Amino acid sequence: MKPIETERLILRPFRRRDAAAASCNSTRPNVARFMSDMVLKTPRDARRWIRWANRKKFDVNVPCVVLAVTRKGEKKCIGLIGVAPKREVDNEIEILFSVADEHQNRGYITEAGRALVAWAFNHTPAPYLVAIVKHDNPASVRVIEKLGFAYAGERRIDYDGAMTDFYYYRLERPGAFQQAKDWFSGGAGFVRKEPQYL
Repeated sequence: MKPIETERLILRPFRRRDAAAASCNSTRPNVARFMSDMVLKTPRDARRWIRWANRKKFDVNVPCVVLAVTRKGEKKCIGLIGVAPKREVDNEIEILFSVADEHQNRGYITEAGRALVAWAFNHTPAPYLVAIVKHDNPASVRVIEKLGFAYAGERRIDYDGAMTDFYYYRLERPGAFQQAKDWFSGGAGFVRKEPQYL
């Protein structure tokens, strides 16, 4: 797929040369705390993960897409963002993201997230996206809410061997509500008959 450009960033498929940065970013304290399942302890682990993400799992039609986040004018990967099925929530399509600790609180992930959400709804069949966020991660809650996700309840998920409560957010494809409304009112080829009373 073609890279996605924003004002300050480029979102692109991972490359083999990203391995050292991807490993380093994933082991930063804040990132590792909230994305322990994505910790890549060594560049070798990162190279394996990049091959897996790009070759075995990458599929726009699912969608399952994870991209490197880079700043314009720089080649170094500073984080990741993607959309992919989340097994723990019945394989609903989750938005996932992280940015290295030293690049946090600069709005990068919100900027990247807006671009990726737009891309996902324009180029994949996903009818909606979800996000799950730990209760003690207010920074990610702020990002998710800025992206337009609405709180939709709680999910209890096995996280690092312990059942953990997560906030559950959902974002519908733009126009989905109106399409459903049109369908039920006859606007999509369905002829609604008024009830007849004897």
